[in-house]
Amino acid sequence: MADTATFILLALILIASFVSLHRYGPSRITADSRKLPLPPGPKPEFILGNTRQLPTHSSWLKFSEWRKKFGDILYLSTVGGPIVVLNSYESMYGLLQRKSSCADRPVFQMAGRLIGFDRMINIRQSDEKWKAGRKIIQSALNNEAIRSFYPSLEGATRTCLLQLLDSPHDFIGHFRLLTGKVIVLFTYGLKVESSQDELIAINNEAVEPSLGYFAPGAVLVDTFPILRHVPSWIPGAGFKRSAKSIKKKLDRMFEVPFNRVKTDMVAGTAMPSFTLDNLQNNIYDESDQLASSGSMYIAAVDTTVATLSSFILAMALYPNVQRKAQAEIDHIIKEGALPSFEDRDRLPYIGLLMKELQRWKPVLNLGVLHFATTEDDYGGKCYHIPKGSTVIPNIWAVTQDEDNYKDPNRFWPERFENPETAELDPYKYAFGFGRRICPGLHFADATIYITVVSILAAFNISKPRDENGSEVELDVPYTLGLISCPENFECAIQPRSVAVASLVRTAAEEQGW
Repeated sequence: MADTATFILLALILIASFVSLHRYGPSRITADSRKLPLPPGPKPEFILGNTRQLPTHSSWLKFSEWRKKFGDILYLSTVGGPIVVLNSYESMYGLLQRKSSCADRPVFQMAGRLIGFDRMINIRQSDEKWKAGRKIIQSALNNEAIRSFYPSLEGATRTCLLQLLDSPHDFIGHFRLLTGKVIVLFTYGLKVESSQDELIAINNEAVEPSLGYFAPGAVLVDTFPILRHVPSWIPGAGFKRSAKSIKKKLDRMFEVPFNRVKTDMVAGTAMPSFTLDNLQNNIYDESDQLASSGSMYIAAVDTTVATLSSFILAMALYPNVQRKAQAEIDHIIKEGALPSFEDRDRLPYIGLLMKELQRWKPVLNLGVLHFATTEDDYGGKCYHIPKGSTVIPNIWAVTQDEDNYKDPNRFWPERFENPETAELDPYKYAFGFGRRICPGLHFADATIYITVVSILAAFNISKPRDENGSEVELDVPYTLGLISCPENFECAIQPRSVAVASLVRTAAEEQGW
């Protein structure tokens, strides 16, 4: 029985390969290319094209290596369809920002169709539900709405400072609770008290095991979509069983907080929130409201945690930057107070530090994949971009390009200081492009600002020390999935003075939640 099942699986893969070769093979594409050449790339193999050459992890490194040989824009022919890799900001701006032909998303077979992340507005293909969800989220994340939420962000940050004071070793856990509680409050009007809260737990259970499935070719079903239809009991179809298990958790993550708001609304006890506004206005279908609320919840947490964790690492590695930022804060913020949003415009060096945070260790090394819905050309009609291409913006390559940034491995906010010589602003690419730009960028930016400036005001961050009192050098690896986050590392986080420690406790008692 197992031998028969395996034979069926292999036969399906072979059929898929020939179908894909017929649809996406180089000769077929060139015939439709209006005599423009395809972008250069590694030599394809017979039938499989470049499928076996496609990295299964850390693909941004391989794409950057190929860039040295083939240039800023690469073409890969795979059995899952053509792939175009963009390795420079200029190519991303030209194809993803200025044009609409690549404004769609590809179909994520494992993460999207099987697990259910295709409900997320951020990765959903362009259809009527995407348009509805985009309108819902954009209307909620306007500047006025975010400004009205500033007191809640400040209060949550005051509590986070207290947690850092009491248990500094668990800073990543504190950041996860902080980001989770603020997005849950904004989205659902529900208060989260601890990291053991159900609303935090269901997010972690659904999202963390799924992040690796968004990389191109990470799962066989993304290369051979026909495998989506095989029974889960066939040998080699363990991905179907994994998807079913994660989907149940994802369903709960979407439904549990949403249904709580509905129940509270009927009882007249619902707190103001994004979800409550939508339910009361009743302009959109409930399924669209559910998807929009869940999309905001999922997208905000892990990306913000990754940025804040990189901030801690940067401050430990670059104490001169930390001291300069603290000196600015001490000069502007009156003694006995912590920074607020009102101080932001008076803290220009903190603004430079925020930009460098987005550049130094990008959270999304490959951005979020785009999809070409029509034929197009690039570079003044130099290259043909086939319809049906998955377009990958290699954000990591942009951040490491010495034509964009001098000494790119160094954390150096001053690179943005002089308007006449300032290097490429990472906010131009870190949050996406065109119609697919992240709608929550201003919310994320506000959360990161108030957390960063508050920590700098209250704490000194340094490398850990061994039993002899000597500094331990930090060489911290980063996760390799969709979101790049530093793996757990040790550092010293200490209050800047006894008076500041007392201020943190008082502020948490008076403003925290």
